[in-house]
Amino acid sequence: MKNRIRLSEIFAIGALLAISGALRAQTPESGDPGHEQTAPTSSSPFNFDTKNIQFSGFGTLGMIYTHDKEVRYIRPSTNHPGHENPDLGPDTVLGVQANVTLGSHAALVLQAISRESTLGSYKPRASLAFLSYAFTPNVTVRAGRLRTPFFMLSESIDINYANPWIRPPSEIYSMFPFSELNGVDLLLTFGGIGGFDVELHPYYGTSDLPIYQDGKGHLKNVRGLNITATSGHLTLFAGYGQTDFSLKWRGQDLQTLSQYLRQPIVLNGNDILRDLSGSDGKGSFGVAGIQWDDGKWLFIGEYNRLRANRYAHRAHAWELTAGRRFGEFMPYVTLASHTEDRPITTKRVALAMAIPGVAEQLNEAVDAFLASRNLSQSSATLGLRWDFYKNTAFKLEFAHTRIHNRSWGSFFPENPNDPPATLNQRMWKRSINTLGVSVDVTF
Repeated sequence: MKNRIRLSEIFAIGALLAISGALRAQTPESGDPGHEQTAPTSSSPFNFDTKNIQFSGFGTLGMIYTHDKEVRYIRPSTNHPGHENPDLGPDTVLGVQANVTLGSHAALVLQAISRESTLGSYKPRASLAFLSYAFTPNVTVRAGRLRTPFFMLSESIDINYANPWIRPPSEIYSMFPFSELNGVDLLLTFGGIGGFDVELHPYYGTSDLPIYQDGKGHLKNVRGLNITATSGHLTLFAGYGQTDFSLKWRGQDLQTLSQYLRQPIVLNGNDILRDLSGSDGKGSFGVAGIQWDDGKWLFIGEYNRLRANRYAHRAHAWELTAGRRFGEFMPYVTLASHTEDRPITTKRVALAMAIPGVAEQLNEAVDAFLASRNLSQSSATLGLRWDFYKNTAFKLEFAHTRIHNRSWGSFFPENPNDPPATLNQRMWKRSINTLGVSVDVTF
């Protein structure tokens, strides 16, 4: 399937830019995308005035080149696997945002973004749409469509200008690719605790995720708590959450595998299929992170862990980034790894009678399906950021990635319909070099 930007998608992106420019011209100052603005003082807790609307936006024009002609880089469960090389799909994004203050306590945030989806479309979607109410300067409740708070840098995951990299390390940030949380959260801030300013962030809600080839993921009863502590240049972060979830794959690979596993000769075929796709999953996730930024040196470290009873593998991941600013330039290096702790299923095909080669071929097909959902890999990235203009940054990254055994990592085969044994041999333990270039802006 081709990964091309159609004319309608170009018009949609252009319309977003035109609307954002026209609306911004009506206001003297634009806000910071991804964050609420301070509401002006008013005698009423709810008070609407067109002067209290602030518009802002962000965008990235990025491409990635994969040196290996047999595979393509993807952001798993984020963009559509394509054939173009270089590919604009993984990193190019455009967003516009409106921050509306409704009085001394209330505010409304609306954000729309356009980026390639798993279905290959650039159709804009509402990424933020929530109402906030500050009961006190230290207690704020928000309700509506929020950002999923599963990672340390979740709030800026689409605003690439705010981050050092072209994209956050996929070893971490592709682990749980749900991007929007439909629900409610609470922001509680405390000062002067051991020299730290502390924010408690409990949340609850649901989330949906379209999956390549018409599949769908759904989270329900998502509940968790994040804690952020800041002191000077140092930020510490920790979070934990739980969810019930469904993950329904509808691709040709699962349909073909299902046909074979449901044959009467396969004794445990339905048991294996129940592990691969369905609607009664339970999972938990934890994260710990640290960041130091004194204006000269930048250090970022993050560790994530995912546990699931089915449909997704158990895994842990980490990344470390170090950068040094020299005026407008910042070279940086990132090391990252994603490790599978347990596959989606550990069951092996059992036959009612021994037929030479059949069980082996079926297990190869199961292994290929599991590998395509396994993100395990290790990478080393050398990058350079150049802030050559106000609110504009140029970035260049070279990455060397080693896919782990029984995994596809952050890559997709050029010919995904090859026999399972061929795919397993081609993808597992493969070393791949990529070159990425981007221009990030905020406006």
